[in-house]
Amino acid sequence: MASMKLCAALLLALSAGEETAVSCRGMEQMRSVVITDDKEIEAKDSTSLLQRGAGALASPLSKATLAHATDPADNVAHESNPLRSTLSSIGAVVVIYIITYDVLLVTHCINKARGNLSGPLEKAMESAIMGVAFAPMLCVLFLSVYKRADTLTMHHPEKYELPQNYVDIALPVCVVAFAMQMVLYVIKEWTINKQDASGVAPGNQTSLWVSLHNLAAFVMYVSAIIVIVGLVFMSQPSDLVDSKGELPLSTGVFCCNCLVVLYFAVYAFLHIIRMIDYHWRGRTLPAEHLTDKSRYLYEVFKIAATVLQSAPMLSVLFIAIELTVDAGEEPLSDVTETCMYLCTFLLVVQVAVAVITPFATGAKLKASPQRAELVDFETNWPRLFTLMSSIKNFCMMATYLALFVIAYYAWTAEDMPVWRILVVHLATFYFLVYLFFYLTVATRSLMARNSGMDDGIKTMMTAKDAVAFCPMLAILLMYCWAKATSIKGVDGKSGQPQGYAQDGMFLATFGMLLQLILCMANGLFFTSVKDGGGGSCARVGLRLVSMLFYLAMIVVHVAALMALASSFFISRSNATGAGAWF
Repeated sequence: MASMKLCAALLLALSAGEETAVSCRGMEQMRSVVITDDKEIEAKDSTSLLQRGAGALASPLSKATLAHATDPADNVAHESNPLRSTLSSIGAVVVIYIITYDVLLVTHCINKARGNLSGPLEKAMESAIMGVAFAPMLCVLFLSVYKRADTLTMHHPEKYELPQNYVDIALPVCVVAFAMQMVLYVIKEWTINKQDASGVAPGNQTSLWVSLHNLAAFVMYVSAIIVIVGLVFMSQPSDLVDSKGELPLSTGVFCCNCLVVLYFAVYAFLHIIRMIDYHWRGRTLPAEHLTDKSRYLYEVFKIAATVLQSAPMLSVLFIAIELTVDAGEEPLSDVTETCMYLCTFLLVVQVAVAVITPFATGAKLKASPQRAELVDFETNWPRLFTLMSSIKNFCMMATYLALFVIAYYAWTAEDMPVWRILVVHLATFYFLVYLFFYLTVATRSLMARNSGMDDGIKTMMTAKDAVAFCPMLAILLMYCWAKATSIKGVDGKSGQPQGYAQDGMFLATFGMLLQLILCMANGLFFTSVKDGGGGSCARVGLRLVSMLFYLAMIVVHVAALMALASSFFISRSNATGAGAWF
């Protein structure tokens, strides 16, 4: 009898132990998104896996364990994702960029409403836009690191510790240095404009701010170079090479890497020349220094930097296409892939021609009669200069033809995610404005000086200034979606930005379109008023269009701030896409 009781007790203990083991297996399946092996990843069915784990938990004890496992506090694995540092760096740069633009917008609107001229702060913020000009390309570099590390590790960067440790250190250093040089640039420009308004010559205080700004910029460039080196030498883990085969460098990432290296090389060289000329020679940019070699190099690389204005938007478009292809949502056609390589190659050729032309033609600098800081090149070899310029223009038009093919692929793709639809819209706005701007300038150069094309150039310049916000706006959309998808919701699926965040994305994108339409209408009304036509109706229309233009600009920036703010409040509980306002 005693032995029968002992056997019963042992059976009860074994049954309880088995139930606990089943519960633990269910827990392990719940966390399979992070710790499962490669064979389980290939199933790509996390929902059914969760259901199997939940089905194994039948007892009250198992149900309690399931409730505890789905608690947000237990999602430690997702919080330790090393790619979060990359996303945080992108977010920080976006914040700095948008704040700079918004401060300029508010200052400009206040001065416009009061009928005042541009004050020292507005002039400083206008100059500061140059300080954040390479912010979109900095974000493209960080996005390339994010994309490459995620691809090489089969979406498990935490398991293989990618990106490298020195890249993880360089990322925040680069962001802090970028923020510091931005703040110091604003202070420097504000001090100079305030002294100019008071009739005081720049003194030691200005030199101090310039020195600090150059130091911060130096740290930023060094950190960016370290990140680029880490990106270039980032390799696939050996065990994944053995099991899955070696992954080739994707087309989008390769093209972005080429453009990033070229962009930072040109801007770094430009900054070094300017710093040497200012500090070691104690000069600014007056006309009497046009014969200096450093000033000559400075003007040459300013042209190269102008050629690279479209590089950030081009890189963003490449990254967006590559992310969609890797997600398996749309295959990349051979023609589109060739056009991506072609766009990159032609842009490199344009930069090379822009740098070589002044030296090959023996061109000399000539100051503008109105403004000494504006110079042009004068040559005794006009035919050779025209030939080199024709080569550059041919490459530019070929680039736009290749872009047309890429845009056709992007617009005709089916089942595109929302973020990519909006990025394609922004890229289309951007490149159409630049295309019409170049066509307007080319038409103006072929026609008589008083042909009326000057007003068209002014209109397109305003449109060009408006679409300058498009690359960073596209990066903001990609950042919000990347951060949302890096979070696993309570149902085990990848998250989505909150509904109101997606509303903000749509508002910002189509607010930009409205800005461009109003910009064209403004040019039409302005021409009518200037030519004396239309009477009072044209003047009323001009004021109305101008008011709506600024209103659309405010809508774009407020919507961008709304999308940006949502990225700081997203969590497992609200990363569902719910909560839309419209």
